[in-house]
Amino acid sequence: MMRIVTSAAIAFVLGGPTMLANPAMAQQAPLEFLHNDMVEIEYNEPESAKYKPIYQKVMDRKVLERFETFLAPLKLKSSIKLSFEEGDPRNCKYPNSYYDMQGTLHLCYSWFYMLENEASKEYPRKANEPFTLFSPGRMPGVTREEVIIGGAVQVMLHELGHGLFDIQEIPRFGREEDAADQLASLLMLQFGDEVAMTTIKGSFNTWHHLNAEYKGNIPARAEADVHSLAIQRSYNILCMAYGKDPNVFGDLADRLLPRARKSDCANEYKQAVLAFRKTFMPDIDQKLMLKVQGMQILQPEDFK
Repeated sequence: MMRIVTSAAIAFVLGGPTMLANPAMAQQAPLEFLHNDMVEIEYNEPESAKYKPIYQKVMDRKVLERFETFLAPLKLKSSIKLSFEEGDPRNCKYPNSYYDMQGTLHLCYSWFYMLENEASKEYPRKANEPFTLFSPGRMPGVTREEVIIGGAVQVMLHELGHGLFDIQEIPRFGREEDAADQLASLLMLQFGDEVAMTTIKGSFNTWHHLNAEYKGNIPARAEADVHSLAIQRSYNILCMAYGKDPNVFGDLADRLLPRARKSDCANEYKQAVLAFRKTFMPDIDQKLMLKVQGMQILQPEDFK
C-alpha cells in the first residue's frame, strides 16, 4: 500500500488540457483497471452548467475506475461507494467533499471547480506587492497543474481516510480530521520524488488559498471547527514531506515552513508510518499490491 499510489492514485487528476493531449499517453497500452468487489463507483451528472465540463472530464479520464484500482489490494470489511456529484446543497454548495459514515465518499463538483477556477488562478497584484498569507490564488513557483493535481489528490485521499477509519474500524487518538490529513499526506509522499513534490506543492497552495479568503479575520466558527485552520493544514502537509526527505523538500520548507516547526517533522513522519503499518498493512493483499505497484498509468513527463 505504501507504494500503490505511485501509479494509480495520481491518475485521478484534473490538470490542464495537456494531460489529455499528451502523445506519450496515447501511445501507451490500454489501461488495465482492477476491481474490488467491495467498491462501487458512480458518476452523477450535475444540473448546474458550470459543473458539466468537470463531470465530462472525470468521466473521460475514468477517475473513479483508477481510484478503484488503487483500492483493489485492500480487504475492505464492508462496501464503499465512490460518488462524483453536485450533491446535497447543505454539504456541496461551497467547495467541499465528504464521507458520510454510511459508506459513501461524496466528491463534490464544487471542490474541483474551486481548484480549476480559483485556487489555481493567478490573481493580479500591484507592482512590487509581495505574495503573503492573505494573497489568494496560485503562489509564485507553483504551476496551475500542480494546484489542480495536488488539491484533487489530497481531498480524495483525505476523504478516503475517513472511509477507511470507519470501515476498517481503525482506532485514532486526536481529531479525526487531522488523522485523515496525516494519512493523505503520508500516501502522497509515496509517489516518487517528482510526483510527491507536485502533490505537496499543490495541496499547500490549495489550503493557502482557502486561508487567504479570510483576509486575516478568522471567524470563531473556523477556530472552533473540527478541522484545523486552512493554513495549519498547509504547514502540516509540508512538515510531513520535509520529515520524510529534507533533501527533496528542504528548499520548499525553507521558503514556506516556519523554522520552529521544522525540528520535529522527521518524528511526525515516522509516527505516521508506524501507525500505518500497525493499522492498515494487515488488511492489504501483498501480491495484488505488487501488481498495482507495477502499473505505469502515467509517465513522469505528464507532470511537467
